[in-house]
Amino acid sequence: MTKSTIIGAAMVAATAVMVPILAWSQAAPDRPDGGPRHHGWEQRMAQSPQQACEDHIARRAGFAAYIAAKLDLTPDQKPLWDKVQAAMQASADKQRQVCSTLKPAAERGQETMIDRMNTRQAMLTAQLQGLQQVEPAVQALYQSLTPAQKAVMDHPFHRG
Repeated sequence: MTKSTIIGAAMVAATAVMVPILAWSQAAPDRPDGGPRHHGWEQRMAQSPQQACEDHIARRAGFAAYIAAKLDLTPDQKPLWDKVQAAMQASADKQRQVCSTLKPAAERGQETMIDRMNTRQAMLTAQLQGLQQVEPAVQALYQSLTPAQKAVMDHPFHRG
């Protein structure tokens, strides 16, 4: 390889690395209402803890709806799915109660390690109780599924 080829390749590599970094570091233009634009993790970081908690619950509900649509349930299976949905809703309601106890973003810096551990324990407890509440309904539904439907439940994002 010649010296000029090596230098050219190094310049291409440096450009490939620097362009995304420079683009990422640029300030996003303001929104029409004057507020800053947030992207990806910045948007999640700008949310209040309560809103982030609620969004997490909403994403799980969306995932459940996605699974239901992919399963294409039979009329006999739909009542079993309704029981799963009811149990999931009850679980989500308990988790929302924990979300409502989260401190506003302005007060988060004042929490002690013990406060954060207690909050995390409360959320994990609510999630565990939710899993325990939903499990019998999911098992009943799962037993009624065809092998193809079980494959969807077992690997919902499988593309093969």
